[in-house]
Amino acid sequence: MATFKDGFNFGRFRRSTTYWLNGVLVTRSIGKSDKPFTESQKAVHQRTKLVSALLFPLKEFIAVGYEWEARRRKLQPQNPAFSYNWRHALTGEYPKLKINFAKVLLSYGDMPPPVNLQVSSSDTGFIFSWGPQEGVVGTHWSDQVMLVAYFPKLKKAIFMTAGATRYQGKDLLTVFDIEHGHFAETYIAFVANDRKSISNSVYAGKVRW
Repeated sequence: MATFKDGFNFGRFRRSTTYWLNGVLVTRSIGKSDKPFTESQKAVHQRTKLVSALLFPLKEFIAVGYEWEARRRKLQPQNPAFSYNWRHALTGEYPKLKINFAKVLLSYGDMPPPVNLQVSSSDTGFIFSWGPQEGVVGTHWSDQVMLVAYFPKLKKAIFMTAGATRYQGKDLLTVFDIEHGHFAETYIAFVANDRKSISNSVYAGKVRW
């Protein structure tokens, strides 16, 4: 019997079963059916596949980024992360659906988001800089930066969940084991030093590594 959580049916429903496997939402058919999939069903499967592939290498980052939203809703962090990006981070129509990286959200919270962002590549990684937002309600000089560089063609991600403090205004996200020449989609967020508040992630742009 299926249960309805976070906008999705989990468990067995008619001729399919849906469940989380190693942080990926999986839907599999049960038994055989002579009926072909409808265009709507194909679109759902493609959306699920795209979002699952995006979030899988980021599951440890998601565990921090969606921790408070997951607690509030009594879910696992990957559930609201998957739900949000399934609904908002795709563009186009089946069979030409694709990820809109500018709309991807890798953390979710009510802390004011980062501003005055700049990202550039160096010999060792990506240099992020940001505005300190001094005096802005909901921020603190000790907030720690969270950084992501996601390589779409490689389906690999480099990230940190506890980097430099807000007042420092800059940090280096070191890249290991990825050859130069690939493009990365970059994101930044802030988390409180006591981990009791977090900002939404902000898309910082596409940068060549």
